[in-house]
Amino acid sequence: MDWLTFTSKALEALAWPTVVLILGLVFRQKLLDLIPAIKKIKAGPVEAEFEFAAKKVLAEAAEVASPADSTELTAPLTPASEPGRDLITKLRNARTDATGAIIEGWATLDGELFRLAQQISLDGIEAPTASTTRVYQAVIASNVLPNETRRLVHELREMRNKVAHHSVVPTADAAQDYLLAIDRVVELIRNYRKNLPNYGPGNR
Repeated sequence: MDWLTFTSKALEALAWPTVVLILGLVFRQKLLDLIPAIKKIKAGPVEAEFEFAAKKVLAEAAEVASPADSTELTAPLTPASEPGRDLITKLRNARTDATGAIIEGWATLDGELFRLAQQISLDGIEAPTASTTRVYQAVIASNVLPNETRRLVHELREMRNKVAHHSVVPTADAAQDYLLAIDRVVELIRNYRKNLPNYGPGNR
């Protein structure tokens, strides 16, 4: 093989990789914009549906009126505010452990339900060892919470159960939306509890 033939073959071999590299550099931002969509397609329809459900429950939680809208308040309310440091840490952790973040998020809401159950003296919820299912069922059956808040609690529990039973592997975005929805619902319940009898240091 002479030098001319070798050079020709070498240029031929390098042509397509060079074109791909140039196109990659030119359209870099557009390719980066496509990555989330590719990830969602790869995640599968169940995960995509779960992500949509997380966005939906977050939007619904944001729309629910807080007891702060009432004119007959008897206790100061927690104002809506920027996410606290603890929530920001949870949101960051959700990027690397979406499943764990959702399980932990529900535990936060479950704790608020337990404090509500104790405050209104629901039967069988005296001990901190009461099961999460028992606490949830007792609070929902009591009808003490407004209908919209109860519905949100139910939706968040159903989502948590899907993750806990490995029916779905949540995306990081879904986990973050879930945590934000949990934070809002906890705020709603806490503000509601402040206007019920027996609210005090023991159940804050």
